[in-house]
Amino acid sequence: MRCRAGLRQRLVLGALALGALAVLAAGISLYGLTRTQALAAEALAAQRRIEAYGTLSARVNEWVLATLASADDGARARGIVLAVLDQLDRLVVEDVATAPSAAEAAIRGRQGVTVGRIRGQVEQLGKALATTAPGTPAGDAALAFYATQVPPLAAAQVQQEGLRRDEALAAMEALQARLFGLAVGVGLAAPLLLAGLYLALLRPLFARLAAATAAAGGLAAGAPPSGAGRHDELGLLLARLRLTAARLARDRARLEATIAERTAALSEANARLSRADIQRRRFFADVGHELRTPLTVILGEAELGMRQADDTLRPSLATIQSRALRLFRRIEDLLRIARSESGQLELARGPVALEAVVQAALADAAPLLARAGVMARADLPAMTVTGDGDWLRQVLGGLLENAAKYAGRGTSVAVTGRAEAGMAVVAVADTGLGLPPERLAAIFDRFSRGDAPAPGFGVGLALARWVVEAQGGSLGAESPVGGGLHLTLRLPLAETEVPWPAS
Repeated sequence: MRCRAGLRQRLVLGALALGALAVLAAGISLYGLTRTQALAAEALAAQRRIEAYGTLSARVNEWVLATLASADDGARARGIVLAVLDQLDRLVVEDVATAPSAAEAAIRGRQGVTVGRIRGQVEQLGKALATTAPGTPAGDAALAFYATQVPPLAAAQVQQEGLRRDEALAAMEALQARLFGLAVGVGLAAPLLLAGLYLALLRPLFARLAAATAAAGGLAAGAPPSGAGRHDELGLLLARLRLTAARLARDRARLEATIAERTAALSEANARLSRADIQRRRFFADVGHELRTPLTVILGEAELGMRQADDTLRPSLATIQSRALRLFRRIEDLLRIARSESGQLELARGPVALEAVVQAALADAAPLLARAGVMARADLPAMTVTGDGDWLRQVLGGLLENAAKYAGRGTSVAVTGRAEAGMAVVAVADTGLGLPPERLAAIFDRFSRGDAPAPGFGVGLALARWVVEAQGGSLGAESPVGGGLHLTLRLPLAETEVPWPAS
């Protein structure tokens, strides 16, 4: 426990030393200010008392002269003399009140005796001047007695006050010298203490902190910190960093082994999936080839039979031909979707009769719509667009199948169209419940699906948007307040009038 607290103790001691130095400087400043104020006040009070004694002598002389002039002037001058004596009494009382001790207060209180004797001499002179006039033997005797008594008392008191004033001023000078020496000492001690703390504590601590920082940074590269370190907090930190580095190295090795194992397993799984995908596409191609060959024969034989058969057999052969042609289109749709899943979109763009595409899509989706109980109708003008007719048929069939899956039984879906700014606008709108805004924004995501899966040969909405955009168009969706889902398909109008399918 002692070794762990060493660094903390040194830091605390350094902080205490700096704090003590700051407290010492503050104490010196406070003591100097307080003591200087006291000495200045004492010197100033002594000077006021000296001035009061000087004023008393001048006012007594004015009193005597005023008495020679007239009795009234003498009375007024005597009142001024008494006021000066009252001021001396107040100054003596204030001096006694500020004495630092009882003994000093007794010494200072003796001034009051002197002021009292002077007051008595002034009153005796006043009585003498009231009964006799200056210039008479009695008046001259009273003035002579006053002159032999009061001026020596006042002079002695003035000399004493002057000594006190000079002592206070000398003490102030001595105090200033002592404070200057203390200030110089504190000013020298502060940088020396800081330098000592830096050299003995802070610089080694900063160096060790830098080493600890470098060691912590090396943990990311797996390099453990070196050196035993001291037996204190930083030494304990470095020891824990070394343990952490060792654990990280072991965990890194296990993680790298796990990653290598999982990578190998993932590579093997990807290889298996690639092989399965190749086999799946080959299977579709083989199935398509195997099915298209007999269907081609059936279509040819049905067409030949229709030319040679009578009226009773011709309807049956026409039914066989239409069903075989529909199955042929389904096989082509499956192969086309399978190729698009690999990221390869093969388009045969050209003029396409939009109404024929819509009718073909309605025919493809008719069984699904009938089973779902959804009525469908189409109302759009004759328009020719530029695109791949088979892909557009699948896209529209997918939009209709979407209505069959999610609109709900008893609803209807309408396919309408118009020409607008060089584009053919086809709207597929159902009367179902529609979608909330949070789900509407995700219906074109690649893996977004509804809650009611249903079979069909159309394409999903994500693939439908991809196909339409690859043909220079756009596909959007909205769900109005009244309900239902409205899908809007925009395709560029064609400049020629060659319809799809080509005959």
